[in-house]
Amino acid sequence: MPAPASALALPQPSHPVSGQGSAPGFAADIASPAVSRPRSRVALASLTLFSLLVSANLATPLFPLLQLRFGIGATGVSLAFTSYVLALIAGLVLFRRFADSANRRTLLLASLAAAGLATAALALAPNLGWFCAARALQGIAVACATGAGSSALRALLPGRPALVGRLTLLATSGGVAAGPILGGALSSLPAGALPSPFFDFFGPLTTPFLAVAAVLMLLVPALLLIAPHRECAPAVTRLPLVDAPHTPSASAEPRGPLPSRAARPFRIAAATGFLSFAVFGFCLSLAPSHFAAITGIDSRLGIGILASVTLAASAATQCVPLPARAERALSGVGLLLLALALAGIALANIVGTTWFLVAACTLAGVGQGVAFRSAFSALVAAVPPERHASAVSAVYTVTYLGSALPILGLGALASAVGLAPAVAGFAGALAMACAVLAIVGLRVSGGGGGAAAPAAPSSRP
Repeated sequence: MPAPASALALPQPSHPVSGQGSAPGFAADIASPAVSRPRSRVALASLTLFSLLVSANLATPLFPLLQLRFGIGATGVSLAFTSYVLALIAGLVLFRRFADSANRRTLLLASLAAAGLATAALALAPNLGWFCAARALQGIAVACATGAGSSALRALLPGRPALVGRLTLLATSGGVAAGPILGGALSSLPAGALPSPFFDFFGPLTTPFLAVAAVLMLLVPALLLIAPHRECAPAVTRLPLVDAPHTPSASAEPRGPLPSRAARPFRIAAATGFLSFAVFGFCLSLAPSHFAAITGIDSRLGIGILASVTLAASAATQCVPLPARAERALSGVGLLLLALALAGIALANIVGTTWFLVAACTLAGVGQGVAFRSAFSALVAAVPPERHASAVSAVYTVTYLGSALPILGLGALASAVGLAPAVAGFAGALAMACAVLAIVGLRVSGGGGGAAAPAAPSSRP
């Protein structure tokens, strides 16, 4: 989970950068104004986040094949997906403060190594337990890299929090959307596409994981060469940034409940995140089997593209600039769009046409993007700066639970009544919940206002 741009004003190194010696690292742009912006380091940090999210979502179009390989049903698919999400949540809690004191390059190297090994292990998994353990390791790796990658971009681009937010959004949401497409494409390679006999081992369930694992491992030496260890160290003393709000000391950090003006926006943001990420969880887990049955598409690439429609539409929507006041007032509108889209997804099995399903998924992505961005911006505007980090962390804990707990319930329901009826009931229930929350959100936004909010975070499981 990348933090919003305003939360990325982190301590910077206090040591000067000499004109000689090792090349500047992630923080050199701040340590020495004479050094030009290290664009290669910006690209590497973004590529690292992108690749990690791709690796975590490769399996989406492969779940139907994994069902046959492991002899599992909808409940097993739900476990395979949520093992990653639950580990990601635990990792975010574990690494939230540790990331501020550890060397950024060390954290990114550890994340790449762990994710590379876990992704390769998915290709070799003999059973569901092995697969879930590897997925959990992927979740921990992504959690470890999230803070380090975001703080690297923040240090490289001082005074430009909006650009940091957009880069983080493109890297993370882009990786989530690209993962299913790339997984489907790599798994569809013909048997003779790779030279034999060495590559005879590759197949639909091994090629995607091994290929991306190799990319992750190749990023390790690139990081070692481009980002010197000492330049990626956390600060010993804080250097002020022109766009960084005042942060009180840890001992003075207020405790207890949020102020009354922030309590309702917090509840709206948490509920919006929970409901909207339940849609993402569905798209990345059981949707491929359901969409294949509706459309008759048996191409894994085609199924991967269908699963990514909602994610890509959400990311594109959040990239559209809006005035801060208008942005914070659109939560209810976005939720109504999401409710309408979910009703369409519930009816897609009856309509039975591909265009209807694609339209519903696209509208779901637009509604989710508008609703979550607006609710989050309203929260940021209402929360005091000294409570920002804790409020955001709490919202994302609830949000990611939305992409895990409802999917476990959906899997159990599908095993009992069948996938199509379960999805219809799941989508219908979510649509009603979104409509109710939209009414509440419209009432809250009517009394909104406050300071302009920074760029919203990316929407990804």
